[in-house]
Amino acid sequence: MSLRRELTIGESALGRPIEAIHFLPPSYARPRPPAVLFGAIHGDEPVTSIMLHQLAQELVEHPPGRDTWIIPCANPDGVAAGSKNNSRDVDLNRNFAAKNWSAAHQPGYSPGQTPEDQPETRALVSLIERVGAHRLIAVHATFRVVNWDGAGRALAEEMAALCGYPASGDIGYPTAGSFGSKYGVDRGLEVVTLEVPYLDIDEQAFAETRTALRWAVDLPS
Repeated sequence: MSLRRELTIGESALGRPIEAIHFLPPSYARPRPPAVLFGAIHGDEPVTSIMLHQLAQELVEHPPGRDTWIIPCANPDGVAAGSKNNSRDVDLNRNFAAKNWSAAHQPGYSPGQTPEDQPETRALVSLIERVGAHRLIAVHATFRVVNWDGAGRALAEEMAALCGYPASGDIGYPTAGSFGSKYGVDRGLEVVTLEVPYLDIDEQAFAETRTALRWAVDLPS
């Protein structure tokens, strides 16, 4: 049985809580850098939140091999509205203080007025800094691919082999101000973006990727 606790790490622009679930590994586990996993940074990708709730349920009885933080829903206002962006119409995955952040944007991809000016972004950034996480897993839809940034290639390829998705270091389009740009490209941390397709049955996405997600929070260093 894993030591599990729930806590609020921040609030959305409309005051909705941003919840995290924290798991400690068994006392006999070898110390490893913490992992942070998050979903639904785009509110129109609710399957990613469902997947991480399913993972959290499993970790209660089968604890992870490392200190693990799960944020199932990083954009609660967007999920409530069924919209990709937050309630201020900012694409939170263009709002990070990466070196390539730019105020210029295509329609629908507003990066905010300044980097990390959105409360949802700041909540995630603050948690990562506070716990010293080195392994960072973003769960997105709608592709079927395991993408990496920074030091994430080996982990991405391992996860891809387990779930049968292709692994790629290029998502196919520019991502200025993205999470991967800040923490992978700029800081060289182990960043993996797990992209799952929209499926008719929500449980199917977790079924396809369960082993890969378990691998990410278990033993590999």
